[in-house]
Amino acid sequence: MRFGVADARRRFLRGVGLLAVLLAPLACGLDADREVAERVLERYRRATGAKPLAASHVIRMRLLPETTGAGTGVAEVAWEPNRFRERISSVGVTTERGIQSGKSYFTDEDGVTRVGSEPVLRELLTRSYFWRRGWLFADRERARLSLGPADPGSLSVRLLPFGGNPLVLSFSRQDGRLLAVRSPGFDLDFSGDRAFRENPGRRPPYRAEIAWAGLPTGAIPDASVGGARGRFAPASGVVLFDPTPDGGIAFPARVNGRPVRFALDARIDGPPAISRAKAEELGLSVSRDVYGRFLAAGATLEAGALSCPGIHVEVIESAPPGTEGIVGGTLFREAIVELDPKARALGLFDPERWVAPAGFTRILVDDDGNRPVTTLRKKGKTMRLLVGSATGASDLRIAPAAAGRLGVAVPGTLADLRWGILPLAPISAAPEEVDRSDRAEDGRLGFGFLGRYHAHVDMRHRWIYVREIAP
Repeated sequence: MRFGVADARRRFLRGVGLLAVLLAPLACGLDADREVAERVLERYRRATGAKPLAASHVIRMRLLPETTGAGTGVAEVAWEPNRFRERISSVGVTTERGIQSGKSYFTDEDGVTRVGSEPVLRELLTRSYFWRRGWLFADRERARLSLGPADPGSLSVRLLPFGGNPLVLSFSRQDGRLLAVRSPGFDLDFSGDRAFRENPGRRPPYRAEIAWAGLPTGAIPDASVGGARGRFAPASGVVLFDPTPDGGIAFPARVNGRPVRFALDARIDGPPAISRAKAEELGLSVSRDVYGRFLAAGATLEAGALSCPGIHVEVIESAPPGTEGIVGGTLFREAIVELDPKARALGLFDPERWVAPAGFTRILVDDDGNRPVTTLRKKGKTMRLLVGSATGASDLRIAPAAAGRLGVAVPGTLADLRWGILPLAPISAAPEEVDRSDRAEDGRLGFGFLGRYHAHVDMRHRWIYVREIAP
C-alpha cells in the first residue's frame, strides 16, 4: 500500500502531537521545580536583603582553627572583571589561587606559582560565582537552575554556572537563610550571615568569619608563573630506591644536611613531611598553622643532584613504615622525575636542560596543585588518577563512584583500559580508602602499575613519557 505526501504529513503531525502529549507532564514538572527554586532564592533575598556584589570587590575574613592549639589566619577573596583571587595566610605562610587570562593558577607554601589544570579552573569559576553572588542576578549569569535535595529542615537549589561545577545551595525552611554550599572542592556550612566552616578536603577544616567587605583600593596584581627553588648539580641526579611494605618506594635524601629516608607519594601536594622524631633530631623550630599543621620554614631538601633551599617542611607524628618522611609535590614541581623500576633508580633532573628520551610514548599529565594526574579510558569513559602512590598490593585504587560510572567491580581486575594511545594489560584494582571523586580525581595509580614502565614525569610541560619494560 502506498501513501501520498498528504497522508505522510498527517501521520507525522499525529506523531508530533502524541510526543507532545507524552512530554507535557515532564515539561510541566521541570517548570514547576524551577519556579520553586526561584521562590527559594527570592525568599533568601527578602529575608537577608542580599544583592549581587559589585564587579570589583574584596572580602576579608578571620580564620580560626578547629584543632586545639593551632594558629589563626586571615583570608581574602578579591575579584574584578575577568580576574579572581583567593589568598590564605597563617603563621607567616601564604597560599593563593586564582583566575587570570582565562586560566587558573596557584601559589604554594614556598611561593612557587604554577598554572592549574582544567578541574582547578572549574572549581575556581564556581567559587568566584558564589562569592560574587552571581546567583542573585535576575538572569543568574546564565546559570541553569533547578530544585535540589530537601529534608525536613532545608530546601536546596542546584545551579550550573557557565564553565564551572554544579553548585548546590541549601536554605533554611524556617527563615530562608543560607545554610550550606556544596560543590566539588567547595564545602561551606554557615552558622550565621558572616560565619561559616570550610572543609577544604586536602587540608583539615577551619572556621571563618567575614570581617570586612567593600570596594578595592587598587587592581589585583598580576600573578607570574615561576619561583622554583630547585638547583641542580652537574653530577648525576639518580638515587636508588627500595620498595616499602605499603606498596610505595623509599629513597635517601637530606634535610638541612642530615640524612632522611623519604617515601615518594603524589598525594603529598604540600611541603615534604618528616616524622616528629626526625624533626627533633634536626632541631627544627615549628609553628602551627590554622589547619593544625606543624610547619618549619627555611629548610633545605637535597636528593641526588637536586637541592631546594628555603622551603617549608611539615612535621607529622609518624612516617610510612621503613621511612622517616614522605614527599611528593615538591619533587614533581621542581624536577623531571624519572622512575626506572628495573634499576630501582629515581632520577631528578633539571627541566631547563632535560631532553625527552627517544623510544618513549608521550601521555598527557595534569598539574592539580603540584600533583601529577593522568587519565585512563575504558570504552569511552574516563577516570582521572594520581600518578605514583602507595596502593598496597593493587595496581590502582579507585573511588566507589568512579567504579560505578565505569561499570567495574572492585576489588577485582580491570580490563580493556587505555592510557593515552597505549592499550593496557589487565590491572588489579582495590577500593579507594577516601572517595575523592567529587574533587575531580577518581583514584591513584600505584608503583605496582608503574613498575611495568620506565617513566619520566615532566609536570612543567604536562607530559609523562613511558616505555614498557620487557619481562
